[in-house]
Amino acid sequence: MIKPIGYVVHRGTVDGIEFVVIATLKSTNRKTGDMIQLWFLETNKSPVESVKTGSDANGVCKGCKFASGNGCYVNVGQAPLGIWKAFHRGAYPDLDPKDYGKVFGDRKVRFGAYGNPSLLPLAKVKAIAEASEGWTGYFHDWHQMPKALALAYGQYFMASTETEASRLCADEIGLRYFHVSGERPEGIRECLAETHNLACEDCLLCEGLAKPNQRSIWINPHGSKANKAKAVARGVGA
Repeated sequence: MIKPIGYVVHRGTVDGIEFVVIATLKSTNRKTGDMIQLWFLETNKSPVESVKTGSDANGVCKGCKFASGNGCYVNVGQAPLGIWKAFHRGAYPDLDPKDYGKVFGDRKVRFGAYGNPSLLPLAKVKAIAEASEGWTGYFHDWHQMPKALALAYGQYFMASTETEASRLCADEIGLRYFHVSGERPEGIRECLAETHNLACEDCLLCEGLAKPNQRSIWINPHGSKANKAKAVARGVGA
């Protein structure tokens, strides 16, 4: 029997848009290391078409100012498209939560290699995190949630912030945040992947309030749309 290369861990709907959450088991991403990667993809539209039409902003990337080509570093025509096509070929069986320990045990997990991980029900987030050896995660729609729910997801994920106003808002709520902008604010730490060439699987500072004594994190925008992201962070076109 051929061992699966990944699993479907959730299917859902956001604002009328069907989506699927896929966990891929192997990664060659040098920045993150060989973490299990969770991808949030529209079920009935390729990620390329999702970005092109702007449906990503209301769906799998809900709450992200960098959605729809406005600064996101992810090239959706590469890994996301390949995973979406593999899903439609039936490459990923559904994973029963009772088997989380078999898949996520002794592994580290990247919630949201693409997409917004708070689309995953909190019970599944908790179960995957508890089964794993550690994780990273960044959620975009925290500012659209009731405070109690934002803090609940914030136990696991960093609030994704871009503008100074959003950064201050996350801080006021009591969330740790991952700030993407052209200038580092005072009092927060630069991502160790940039300063120490440390892979995410070896760092794990981005575990939200599970690391309550750690500072929030900043990174300079990167990728082909870095300049666009910097403009959005300054409030231009946001």
